Amino acid sequence: MSLLAFDDTIAAISTPPGAGAIAIVRLSGKDAWTIAASLFSGTKAIWTPYQAMHGYIKDIQNNQLVDEVVLIPYKSPNTYTGEDLIEINCHGSAVVTNEILNLCLKGGARLARNGEFTQRAFLNGRMDLTQAEAVYDLIQAKTSRQSRLALSALNGELGEQIKLARQDLIELLSRIVAGIDFPEEVGELPFDDLNEILAQNCVKLKKLASTSRSGRFLRDGLRLAIVGKPNAGKSSLLNQLLQFDRAIVTDIAGTTRDSLEELLDINGIPVILTDTAGIRETRDTVEKIGIERSAKAVEMSDIVLLVCDLSCAWTEDDQLILQMIAQKPFLLLGNKVDLTTADTFAEIAKHAPNAMTTIAISAKTGENLEKFTDWIESFVMQGEKLQESGGSLNARQGELCEKAVESLVIAQETVFNAMPQDCLATDLKSAIDRLSEVCGESVSEEVITNVFAKFCIGK
Repeated sequence: MSLLAFDDTIAAISTPPGAGAIAIVRLSGKDAWTIAASLFSGTKAIWTPYQAMHGYIKDIQNNQLVDEVVLIPYKSPNTYTGEDLIEINCHGSAVVTNEILNLCLKGGARLARNGEFTQRAFLNGRMDLTQAEAVYDLIQAKTSRQSRLALSALNGELGEQIKLARQDLIELLSRIVAGIDFPEEVGELPFDDLNEILAQNCVKLKKLASTSRSGRFLRDGLRLAIVGKPNAGKSSLLNQLLQFDRAIVTDIAGTTRDSLEELLDINGIPVILTDTAGIRETRDTVEKIGIERSAKAVEMSDIVLLVCDLSCAWTEDDQLILQMIAQKPFLLLGNKVDLTTADTFAEIAKHAPNAMTTIAISAKTGENLEKFTDWIESFVMQGEKLQESGGSLNARQGELCEKAVESLVIAQETVFNAMPQDCLATDLKSAIDRLSEVCGESVSEEVITNVFAKFCIGK
């Protein structure tokens, strides 16, 4: 069956598995009302769209009641999917929800595929593809900043900017094509106007494309590996950032023998923080395994936090660690600033001239950790207020936006070199096609399938 046409009715449980106070079983499609009516026993004979009704779900084969429910009927096209839709609010027992779902399937519905409710909303014109992808981001959000940015995109702000740029280019292309096909009626295209339109949209799309970097960190999380020699204060730093004692801390060097990974919210940014075993020359077999895992954590990280001990001088172990992380961006965090002076840290910082920044902290007292968290926020957000862009592009959208920019740059070169207008038309069409893919104005079934396959069933 083509993804572009639906003539059946789907059903799914739209709440997470497990016991709960309330669960929702959802139906969507042309037979949604008919199937629900065959199962529902309530006081109202005539259903009013968008009004909740109290009643019971009944198994019509044995005339047994299954659950007491609240049923809400929605009438197309003003529904989430754009089709007739039913939501059955029942008690949150896995037995009850599965029994109601099975009754819906026996009544003629089929089990929905991953993300099929949102997919139908997209295909029925209830939302564009950027909004549909924002639904997934909103569901997966782990911080308030993630959810706000996803909601901005869901409201259509991101897609609207793409559509405006696309419309500008379509109007420009139409004028060029008209000039090629009907030169006597249209005359020559004013090149001053052309350059302005190309330049403005190039700047706009570059700014939007740049948000995909921040978007990646906000969606997937920023991976930070804490490394340093034994007893430098790595575990204390982890505990201070988490605000609870996750790692064991003692005065005995080498206490941490394995990597500990925790999810942390830093100013609304999801951070995957990995505390690693102290790195030093050792013959201890267990400690060697821990150091190997430290190296693996460094390899998987986006940024390394090199923690050095300010209460002692820079050592060969510190230099060994610096060589290990040479290919990674890193921060130098001078720990135990409460026990020393700024001059001491300045002297130690000379050994790590390639550090992205250097911050003297106290993992014990929390001194200057705000400087560290502010730096992380600035690194991820690049100083930009993503709300001004209506959200952040994901990897798919960002790549397409960058390709559109490339086509516009080529178009500017075409104009500068006074090349034929049919070459310019080809460049513009390439940019328009990429933007059409971003919003789903023109997109393959394969892309649609890939986008919605990661959704959960029921959304």
